[in-house]
Amino acid sequence: MEMTSSTMVKPVPHPLVGEKVALTIFDRAAADVFVPTLLVYLAPAPANEALKEGLLKAVAAYPHLAGRLTVDQLGRRFLHVNNEGVLLIETTVQANLADVLVEGRMLTRVDHLYPKPEVLINRWRHCFLSRLTSHEKIGAALLQIQLNRYKCGGLVVGICSHHHTADGHSMSMFFTAWATAVREGEDFTMPTPSLDRAKTVVPRSTPTPVFDHRSLEFTNGNGAAAYAVIPMDRIKNLMVHFTAEFVADLKARVGARCSTFQCLLAHVWKKITVARGLKSEEFTKVRVAVNCRGRADPPVPMNFFGYASR
Repeated sequence: MEMTSSTMVKPVPHPLVGEKVALTIFDRAAADVFVPTLLVYLAPAPANEALKEGLLKAVAAYPHLAGRLTVDQLGRRFLHVNNEGVLLIETTVQANLADVLVEGRMLTRVDHLYPKPEVLINRWRHCFLSRLTSHEKIGAALLQIQLNRYKCGGLVVGICSHHHTADGHSMSMFFTAWATAVREGEDFTMPTPSLDRAKTVVPRSTPTPVFDHRSLEFTNGNGAAAYAVIPMDRIKNLMVHFTAEFVADLKARVGARCSTFQCLLAHVWKKITVARGLKSEEFTKVRVAVNCRGRADPPVPMNFFGYASR
């Protein structure tokens, strides 16, 4: 792999540029990490220049992505919508994309295909996402993109975005806008997402707390765990394909009505507990994030860009 370009691209300034947006309770409850995403396209794929032009159009509608995390005088984080830009890296790979794909899965490690979010003056120093210090995340580009162009013309787009900036639903909206901008070119109509984070956290006139959120979501991982913590270097990503026949058989063994998601989650979690060497009577739990936009009262607009998942 050869890096051919590394630059900070800045969209046309949004009316919100200059705003200092306080992190909401949902933002602060989110994991303080950069989330990597890979998008794979076999040849023919759009040219890098078309991707950059589409990126500038899409980011213009989502100004938080071109901002930076910073802290106020009291040490509290906030989003500075300062239009400092998005980090865009271009690389070339001397291989055919089809040769490193099997059933849509990369045969090799993929951590070289997306940027390593860290202090930008040292952006190519190898480090795991989980090992970034809080200081290193302050001032770094909140959206970092790497365009990996293969010899055959295929493309792998590696993306890292900070979780305090947007949840999965929000990033999906942005990805859709970017793809649409590339396809439509001059005919692209800029989306108008809901960007007012303060409206999503208006408290009841008389606070009536029901759940112990402070102990569950805001422990920062410092609470004493009742089970052995697995070192990060022992955790790997694994892609598994379940056939329709396997899923049908699994559901039939449940003996009650359940969704495919519930059935497979229970099956996978059972296998994970076995792999961890836990005894069958030991208590474990798995947390699944859900989109809270429609669950909130009053509901949050579905086109809200920010963090509204728990």
